[in-house]
Amino acid sequence: MIGPGEIKAKAEKIWQSGLLLRAYLTGEEVFPLDIPFRKPTGKEALERFAEVRSWMLSLREAGKDSRGFGYALEFAAVNHRQLGEQRFPSRIFFETLPDLLRLIGRQRDFERFRELAELTLAAHPSLRPWLEQSPFNVLDNRESWPRLLCVCAYFLDNPVPRRYLRELDIPGVDSKFVERNRRILREMLDILLPPAAIDRTVTSLAGSGFERRFGLRYDEPLVRLRLLDPTSAAACGPTDLSIPLSQFLFFAPPYQQVFITENKINGLSFPPVADALVIFGLGYGIQALKEADWLRRKEIVYWGDIDTHGFAILSQLRGYFPQTRSMLMDRETLLAFRHLWVAEEADKRCAAALVHLDGEERRLYDELRGNALGEHVRLEQERIAFSRLRRWLDENG
Repeated sequence: MIGPGEIKAKAEKIWQSGLLLRAYLTGEEVFPLDIPFRKPTGKEALERFAEVRSWMLSLREAGKDSRGFGYALEFAAVNHRQLGEQRFPSRIFFETLPDLLRLIGRQRDFERFRELAELTLAAHPSLRPWLEQSPFNVLDNRESWPRLLCVCAYFLDNPVPRRYLRELDIPGVDSKFVERNRRILREMLDILLPPAAIDRTVTSLAGSGFERRFGLRYDEPLVRLRLLDPTSAAACGPTDLSIPLSQFLFFAPPYQQVFITENKINGLSFPPVADALVIFGLGYGIQALKEADWLRRKEIVYWGDIDTHGFAILSQLRGYFPQTRSMLMDRETLLAFRHLWVAEEADKRCAAALVHLDGEERRLYDELRGNALGEHVRLEQERIAFSRLRRWLDENG
């Protein structure tokens, strides 16, 4: 038998479901709204008569007829062989929205939602389906909602701003506010902005994803490189450079050969090479290079660890730049430094079929992933003797 406290809990659950807020937006009529409950059986009425009477009394005292708000009761006559005719609750329901809201203390919340929803739809009617789907987005952000609408209005007036967040001149809004509210702003802007103003290839908020998705400037990743040619490097001045990615894409240095090495210290210690530079420290960030068209006209040499991930990065890079050659990633080098092998972490090994390896590379990769040479064999590039690097450069210069 349901009690007043349980009825209130069910009403709160109805509120939390969003039914009442969605009904307001859609115009759906949900009242009167019944609360399901189990009615006492004839046996219970006979054997627990006093308890059943007390239950009915508690329902009456806490109901709308007594308090002026809350749930209403309907009764039905039941003929009982021993007790005669009895009237038991047959229906528990809320007649109106105010009755339910007052019982659970949500009148102010509903009124605030109504105000903010009307403000939103007056400015941006296309947000209606989104509000209907997730009405609590409004209440969960009630204090900041007007400012969220101001941000949306700014982006509508200035699609793809090409500015830092710090530069956006939005009354009452600072860059920290946008940073704190990137998730919900992304949902709203995805609906409001024209397709041309959204880079939908950016799917995550990580790594300045909000800024990249909506055409803002941001603290870009830097591409680290060294100029290896002793003659031209001396003429240029600085030889160790860190370049923002957007500038690197149009860098177009005059050197013909580009070495790319996974390990930072190998890039820093790479020996002088005529007409060459070295890019280093990217790892799987190698994908950042794929839009650099000037690299398509260069001789590219990649040097990575001899392990499954080293070959995966090589295959990835060659997918962008088919002319890429590998360096010191062969079986002879691996076996020559057997005493320096370590083990790849078992749960981080690459087992995929790599389509951009040549025949020799693929055979070695298959041996590594199949543990043909040992368990999870790995030779890190910095363990290879420096003399081996110099010899390779002399033989392939």
